[in-house]
Formats: sequence, structure tokens, C-alpha cells
Amino acid sequence: MKKGIRLLLIICMFVALCMNLSVYADGGGSAYYVSPTGSDSNPGTENEPFKSIMRAQSAVSSGDTVYIRGGVYDEFDIARTGSNYYYVHDISKSGITYEAYPGERPIFDFRHVSTDLRVAAFYVGNNTTGITFKGFDVIGVKVGEQAQSEAFQIRGQADFINIAAHDNEAIGFYYTGYGTGTVLNSDAYNNIGPTPLSAGNIDGFGAHGGDVSFINSRAWNNSDDGFDSISSKGNVTYDHCWSFDHRGNQNKIGDKNGFKVGGYARKTSGLPDPLPVHTVKFSLAVNNGANGFYANHQPGQSATWTNNTAYNNSRANFDMLERVSPTDTADIPGYREVLHHNIAFMGRAIVNDNHAAENVTHNSWSINGGLELTADDFVSLDTSQLSAPRKPDGSLPDVTFMKIASSSPLYPYQLGYLADK
Repeated sequence: MKKGIRLLLIICMFVALCMNLSVYADGGGSAYYVSPTGSDSNPGTENEPFKSIMRAQSAVSSGDTVYIRGGVYDEFDIARTGSNYYYVHDISKSGITYEAYPGERPIFDFRHVSTDLRVAAFYVGNNTTGITFKGFDVIGVKVGEQAQSEAFQIRGQADFINIAAHDNEAIGFYYTGYGTGTVLNSDAYNNIGPTPLSAGNIDGFGAHGGDVSFINSRAWNNSDDGFDSISSKGNVTYDHCWSFDHRGNQNKIGDKNGFKVGGYARKTSGLPDPLPVHTVKFSLAVNNGANGFYANHQPGQSATWTNNTAYNNSRANFDMLERVSPTDTADIPGYREVLHHNIAFMGRAIVNDNHAAENVTHNSWSINGGLELTADDFVSLDTSQLSAPRKPDGSLPDVTFMKIASSSPLYPYQLGYLADK
């Protein structure tokens, strides 16, 4: 009899476990679900999902995952109002993953959010860490106060995987304060500031906080810069990133650099000590209205630039402009930058360079006194490849743009952004 009761209890526990498996994530934490057709009165299960991210946040604990079902989310309550911001999603609990439901691609559309203040569509606060966003699009964020809004504003710690911020009047990814994180396999494009003030602020990716890494990420057709790390307190890494076709807004207003890597404006106090030295490697800058790769008045070494490719950038492919020191704002040709195995084709290869010979080696403009390149040195110059869809796993598309032809004198040197492919 006792064995029968014990067996019955075991069966009941097993049935209960099976019924609740859908509330547990693979990593051991609980899983909650959000859907455009859900209700915030639901329990947040797969069959009865929440409707909003903020309702899901109220239920989660560190280690949990919020799965976001496909469809369009365009009805929002403002989570918090600051002095000059609407924080639509105020992400304040640490250790949470916000991830697209497998096989689906959610879209968050913010076009109906009021713009009498600036808008931060997703905000990660100072003390919030361990946040991961994965697998969805953010569109329609309007510029607030005629100045600036952001799809993502990060002051804490947040990572991004296969996220796209596009067709906004707002910065795509904006690390500020001491914000840190990694952005992997993500895109920022068609983000255009419609006013003169906003046009000069709307970058694809901004790293103005602590240590940030951009990996396999693309920026194109944003009104200001593709990637911008001016005033960064931390070390920023650009690894296999592409930045192209930044030409300003409808009135051609904007800075229009592919990678604006250094600089602190004209500040002489409050600069980090030591100054960060950034890393730019295996990256690509194409058809930008100003510089491809830009040291931007850095009061020291801006970066180590390795195996990058620049094509047809209007002002210069590589501009290594530095300033004398943190306390002397006079501009000087860069002499502290380190450039190896880079390619520049069409337009001026490099300006503002005053480097020791050992710091600038095996670049297309320095090999054998500078090689005279032609289109025949490359398999293709078709720039349309660069905005091709990503692979199913989120990685960059395979392209032949500026792949070195085997007949080219460049070929033995393994230069440029495809050298490790």
C-alpha cells in the first residue's frame, strides 16, 4: 500500500513538472513570454503570454529569459519620464535575457510615441547589468526636442546579438555614462535626423562610455557617423565591422564618417587617465561623405588600425589627425597611430600622417613606396553586396567586394578586411 502511494506521488510530481516545463529556460532560470496578442493580466506562460516587456520585467528574476513572439509591437505605456526623456522601456532588473522566440522576428515600432521629450525606446540604467537583447528590430523612434533620441540607451551593462535598429530618427545603439557591453552581428541603418541639430547626432553605433566591443556589425545610411567613440572613457574594439554610405540627412547635414574613433572635442579637463587606445581591425569603410577611418583630434594614440579596407571616402580613406596632448588642443598630424596591413583605394589614401616608419607597415600606400591600384586588383567593386541579408545564424554575408584578386601584387601580403577569410 505504501509503495502504491509513493508511486502515485511520483507520478503526480512528474505530471506537474511536465505541465510547467514551459516556464523554465534552458539555462535553468524561468522563461516568460510576450506577444502582441497577449494580455498583461495573463500569467506570462507560452500559452498565455504577457503583452508588454515591462509587465514581463515585473515578473522576472535574475537568470530568467523573456521570449518575445513575432509580430509588431506598437502600443506602449511610458515606463518612466525623466527631465528631458521618455523612457519607454526602463530595464532595471539585472541578469535578464530578452530574446526573440525561436524562428520568429519581432518588430518594435515607436512611431506613435510622443516627441515633446527625447525618446529612449530601451533604457538600461546605471546599476543594471547582465542584460542581453537578441533577435529583434527597433523602428520608428522619433527625434525628441529636435535634438536626439535613441533606440537603445545603455548606462549599465548590456549585450546585443542579431539586433537591428533602422528607419528611425534616432541613434541606434548608444552607450553613455559608464555603459559597457558587446554588440554582435547587429545592424544600424537608415537612421536619419531630420533637423540640422539632430542630423549631427544620429549615429548608427555610439560608444561614449566604458569598454565596448562591436563585432561583425554593420552601419549604413545614418545621418551622422556609422560608428562613433568620441569622448569614450573605455577601450572600444571594432572587429569585422562595416560602415558605408553615410551621407547626411536630406539636406546633406551630418558628420558622415565611417568610423570616428577618437577625440574629446576641445576639453582639457576631466579626460580619462590613462587615455584609452582603441582597436580597429578587419573593418570596412566605403562611400562615406567624410573620412573612412578617423582619429578625430585624439590627444594621444587613438587606435591600432590593422587589416582594414577603405574605399572611395570623400575626404580621406584614413585621417590620422591628432592633437598635441590632453592639455594642448592644437591639431597635429598623427604620429602615434599604428597602422599595419590596411588597404585604401579611390580617393586620398591617408592624410595627417607623420608616423615613424615602423608604425606604418604593409599598407597598400606604403608597400614598395605605394602601389598603383586599379579595379583589376579586386574580385569585385560591387558595393550592393554589403547590405545583403545576414546568414540564418546572424553572421555577415559572404561577399567578394574588394577581395584581393590572386593576380594582384597585393595578394601575397594578406591585407584588408577579408584577409582572415
